[in-house]
Amino acid sequence: MADKKLLKNLSIFDPELFALLKESHTKQQSMLSLMPTANAISPFSTYLMSSAFASEFLDHHFKEHHGRLEKLAERRFRELFKADHAIVRVESHAAASRVVLQALCEKGDNILSFNLRKKEHCTGESMQYNFIKFALEPDTLEIDFDKLLAKAKECKPKLIIYSPTNYPKNIDCLKLHDIARTVEAKLYVDIGQNAGLIAAGTLPSPVPYADVVTFAANDALHGPQSGIILCKKELADILDRAVINTGHFNLKKNMLAAFAMVAKEALTDEYKAYTEEVILNAKALEEGIKNANAETLLSPTENHLVLVKIPDDQDGETLAAKFAEADLLVKPERLLTTDDNISFPILRLSTLSATTRALTPKEMEEVGWHIGAFLHSPQDKESIKAIARMIKRMVESLPIFAEDWLPELESIDHGKADMAINAMIHFGV
Repeated sequence: MADKKLLKNLSIFDPELFALLKESHTKQQSMLSLMPTANAISPFSTYLMSSAFASEFLDHHFKEHHGRLEKLAERRFRELFKADHAIVRVESHAAASRVVLQALCEKGDNILSFNLRKKEHCTGESMQYNFIKFALEPDTLEIDFDKLLAKAKECKPKLIIYSPTNYPKNIDCLKLHDIARTVEAKLYVDIGQNAGLIAAGTLPSPVPYADVVTFAANDALHGPQSGIILCKKELADILDRAVINTGHFNLKKNMLAAFAMVAKEALTDEYKAYTEEVILNAKALEEGIKNANAETLLSPTENHLVLVKIPDDQDGETLAAKFAEADLLVKPERLLTTDDNISFPILRLSTLSATTRALTPKEMEEVGWHIGAFLHSPQDKESIKAIARMIKRMVESLPIFAEDWLPELESIDHGKADMAINAMIHFGV
């Protein structure tokens, strides 16, 4: 059934659900998101998620029962990131984190973690670990590796975790590797929303230095929400067993197909260009904010993130609500330091979604200026309307996923392709 006919029938059969669908589409079309975890799924992946694969299950209780789709997705992610081993069957980023912790740690073990990352994923009696924080120094906003080594020697962690949330810089993962080896700990790096930029080679990869790397296939990779685990070959068996022991033995084929697709798309020239534009847009956004005499932290940015310091007399949640009223989505956070009494209120902004919609550096600089200017404005209805007008002008004609980033297909046998497609349509696929 053609999409137009299907939507028409849906609107008649279930107008209540159709109204919610329409509302969601309108929201995505009319708003500009600078949220780090918000990004559109690629058209190929979107199709695969609603294809015939959606009606099939993979039910495998043992590793030997992997299906061809899972093997395909594993191989592609393994090759994309040049990793020894890949696991693609966990259904969320948080689940991937829990699998790693349960595989590598036991109750009561010390875990030395950047900003206590992954502690939020530890629930239940069996995951009661002793998390110890390392963070940025409050005076330099940098990691002091000498202090980190001393702390690691003191607490002798089983695991050292680094995740670059709220950190727009590229860290030296070799130094983390050396510290981990010095204290006989494993190094676990969660690359988060940087995954796609690393896959394309736009940012340096921690895979050669980390024992385990995790990330989601959404965000920069334009895939469905999920958790991907990469690891060294000596940890492959223990992590595979942990996946099964924690109940991750069943994943639908449509998700695996979508994973496999985004791993292939990440190898294209178009995707490489997308990741480079993400960073150019982040630099332009940051420049616009500074031009409005607002303060940024950890400048200049080296990835997709821009951190805007919120003035001391303002509240992050209130600011985010006012920006949302103007159809601009932002994320309020706090930038932590080694001193628990010193932290900085920030807006954590990302250019991943804006770049997917094909906004340019010039436009992102204008967005940044409006954000910075708003911090010093009365923040009244007129100030909000000024931003809303700017957002409407920029995004009202933009697609949710720009064609600029679609792979340009080389010459193929169109006749053979048409025959295959017509056969699928005939059978209602």
